Amino acid sequence: MAEADDERQRIPEPRSPSRPCLPTARVKKIVYLDREIRRVSTEALHLVAVATDLFLGSLADRSAGVAKEKKRKTVRLEHLRLAVKRHRPTADFLLDSLPPAVATETGSGKPEDKARKKGNDVREAPEGVRTIDNFFSKAGNETSG
Repeated sequence: MAEADDERQRIPEPRSPSRPCLPTARVKKIVYLDREIRRVSTEALHLVAVATDLFLGSLADRSAGVAKEKKRKTVRLEHLRLAVKRHRPTADFLLDSLPPAVATETGSGKPEDKARKKGNDVREAPEGVRTIDNFFSKAGNETSG
């Protein structure tokens, strides 16, 4: 009986569907990137935010499941990629958007190799493509790129 009480305490409470995690103002900015859209109702923005929140939660759950299968504690890009491949509707539109798989390199142990492995190797975006950092930065702080 005590185990059942402990089990209930560990399960997080579900979030209220009336208040999505994503800020509505950001969702509105993203929706208005489509030049064909001129106006969006508050209800539509709310539904897009909630649907996105549910989709990302489901994707995170699937990726965590793959990581657990592989006996890993950290979800990595390869776990996300495998979770997307296993779910056909998601794979149809999302698989092409994921970054390419990185082959594991055997480094020489030099500081440059360690920095590259840590993710400090910043790639430049192709010309005409806005990075996510530039998209969410303030209007005055935008850099060319």
